[in-house]
Amino acid sequence: MGKETAGPLKLLRETHEQRVIAALRTQGALTRAQLAEQTRLSRATLSVIIQSLLARQAVTESFPDETDGPVVRGRGRPVSRLTLNAAGGLALGLDLGHRRIQVTIANVAHEIVASDSVPCAERTPWPRRVKLALDLVDELTSRHELSLGTLAGVGVGMVGPVPTGRNLVLSGRPAEVRDAVSERFGVPVQLDNNTRLAALAEALWGAGAGFGSALYLRLSYGVGGGLVLGGRLLAGATGAAGELGHISVDRDGPECPCGGRGCLERYVALATLLERCGNLLEAQSPQAHDLLTEAGTRIGEVLAAACNTLNPEVVIIGGELADTGDHLLDPLNATLRRYTHAQVHKNLKVTRAALGADAAARGGIALVLTSPN
Repeated sequence: MGKETAGPLKLLRETHEQRVIAALRTQGALTRAQLAEQTRLSRATLSVIIQSLLARQAVTESFPDETDGPVVRGRGRPVSRLTLNAAGGLALGLDLGHRRIQVTIANVAHEIVASDSVPCAERTPWPRRVKLALDLVDELTSRHELSLGTLAGVGVGMVGPVPTGRNLVLSGRPAEVRDAVSERFGVPVQLDNNTRLAALAEALWGAGAGFGSALYLRLSYGVGGGLVLGGRLLAGATGAAGELGHISVDRDGPECPCGGRGCLERYVALATLLERCGNLLEAQSPQAHDLLTEAGTRIGEVLAAACNTLNPEVVIIGGELADTGDHLLDPLNATLRRYTHAQVHKNLKVTRAALGADAAARGGIALVLTSPN
């Protein structure tokens, strides 16, 4: 009987262990209480698993010290945090942006070990963009004396649509980029739109950390977004979920390259606003103030429709236009509150993005770390 039950019991124990590892891989450092909440395992079961992982050095345990801030001490020892062993592997994030190539490398403990970028022209061919990224990877690994022998995967952010839905097959430019990166490293490569990857990074490690649902909007030379639920990026049927920039705000408005008319992006893209106010956005001229008020109102209307549909806990505003601050955010917030249901905006938080220019590359890393093994 013992041998008959050993198989199922071992499988159950391994399944529980994988839930713990997956939580640490996705969320980073967690306390035992947080792990119990994430995995829904009993304290007794979780304790046995943690002790086994610690003994095998798959997981490390750290205690707060005075350099981390005030340490609250009760009757027992301070609350410890558990994380995957940093030596357990690396994840690589690439952002092939309009004007910049970003490379960021992290370990499975969510520690950034190397990061840098190089500029590129907007018209740079895609094979050249990939080469710039791969050359920068080589430069970073040499500079920081890193070995990619334990590389778990690569997450790549690209400008434009990237099919990511179930059963969709990559073709054209996304397939070419994936194949080139895969050939170079010999590990799984995942692709997504770079704005959606920035949304994932913000939700996990930035302004959306700690929230169960986050709606992200990036206001730059293009306008895009992403929705993250429970630490997972929502792709939609074809990978287009979160395309807030192509919601129409004027059916009789100008044509958009996407095929629609009067898309939000046509009115609030950074290049359009700079052209209309003579590049005086930063100077905060009266004309710039009026333009930002108009832009904030239009953005608020689109976000209100999205929030009434999705009911997120937090809305994160990123991109260069967010740097204009309250001149944009005040009318945005007022409009958002005006056109959302009370149950939607009652506890809704609107905040600026917290991560920097490497957000999309970090999102590529998050794509690797949150993917099932």
